[in-house]
Amino acid sequence: MTTQLCISDHANDRLGLAEFARQSMPYFRRCFLRHVEIPFRAVRPMKILSLTMVQFDGGGHTWIDFDLYNIVLIRLAKSFLFSPEAICMSHPFAALLASVCFGISATPVLAQLQISETPANPPFADATIQPVRRQETTTEFATVVDQVNEFTKKYGAENVLLVLDLDNTLLAMNQDLGSDQWFTWQEALQNSDKNHPELVAPDFEGLLEIQGMLFALSTMHPPEPGLPEMVGDLVIRKTTTVVLTSRGKEFRDAAERELKRNNYNIPESTLEIHEERGVFTPYSAEHPNKHGLNAEIIADLGSPRRVTYSDGIYMTAGQHKGYMLKTLLARSTKAFVDKPFANFKAIVFVDDHLKHIDRMQDAFAGDSIDLATFRYSREDRNVDKFNKSTKNHVIRDWELLNSFIKTALVK
Repeated sequence: MTTQLCISDHANDRLGLAEFARQSMPYFRRCFLRHVEIPFRAVRPMKILSLTMVQFDGGGHTWIDFDLYNIVLIRLAKSFLFSPEAICMSHPFAALLASVCFGISATPVLAQLQISETPANPPFADATIQPVRRQETTTEFATVVDQVNEFTKKYGAENVLLVLDLDNTLLAMNQDLGSDQWFTWQEALQNSDKNHPELVAPDFEGLLEIQGMLFALSTMHPPEPGLPEMVGDLVIRKTTTVVLTSRGKEFRDAAERELKRNNYNIPESTLEIHEERGVFTPYSAEHPNKHGLNAEIIADLGSPRRVTYSDGIYMTAGQHKGYMLKTLLARSTKAFVDKPFANFKAIVFVDDHLKHIDRMQDAFAGDSIDLATFRYSREDRNVDKFNKSTKNHVIRDWELLNSFIKTALVK
């Protein structure tokens, strides 16, 4: 919807509308980040200024007539004047009052505000509408597809970014040993009791080594039937897609193998970045603003761990997924100082862990980009079953595997 503001002078042309337009343009440039044009035309015996200001949702055609003779003395607070929501919802003619207060003499003027339906133009909508923030839990990936389609209709496929977790989202282990829930259990034991008898390794580094071996030996499956096809359809339609995993760089080969074996073809439509293929440091305290963060955030994050990104798979080594995504977007070949999110106007993020959902929302809080996050709960039943179990089955499986490795493989 486009709002057209028409100001007509009935007081012997005492209000110079050309001067009005000249003085008002700087204000509207400050108040509204983008606007199309300010066409001017004179009609005798009165002059009309047609000013294309903002876009907002609304219906029908409405004319509002009112006398400004007394209203011109009103002084509106800047916080109100600079609020697009106030203009769109509370007082559609607030911009007119703002212009009058901006420096036009208090002359009796009859004003008319026409709200007429015109084709929506996305580049102007983001200046007047608050960014979408959606957070939802779902067992059906079709819900995610619906959200991607909604953003695509709004912005175009090339301006929508789909970010997908790997473990218990795109893929799940065929057994509990080596699964995401198994690793979480072992990590908790490491943090609570380094000498716990059920630990498979004496320290975290040893746990990572064993996890890597289990990744190499195990096969995985999609948690939901038809999931690779749904993701593949979005990729074919040129939705930029990134797999963002907490796995470290040493687990890349196993991840790529299982994604390919399960018919995921992410590289066909993924994000291009300036970094050469290989390992890199996601951020630097010496150059805090270089890769999408700032000194305060980096101080909270601490020292970075090395990451890799290639073929659409971003291995982030257990670091904050929200900020890791920001550092990746800042490296995009389409990113600039005034466009830290490259060409993207909307992000859809899917992960099975609530902490990663919350971190993604926190990382983009206050940013002018639509964000929809989905906690994908398809594997919750299997995770809950494991967490409530005695763990005897994975203890036995590990003992058998470890015994085989020691007797058959180690010479």
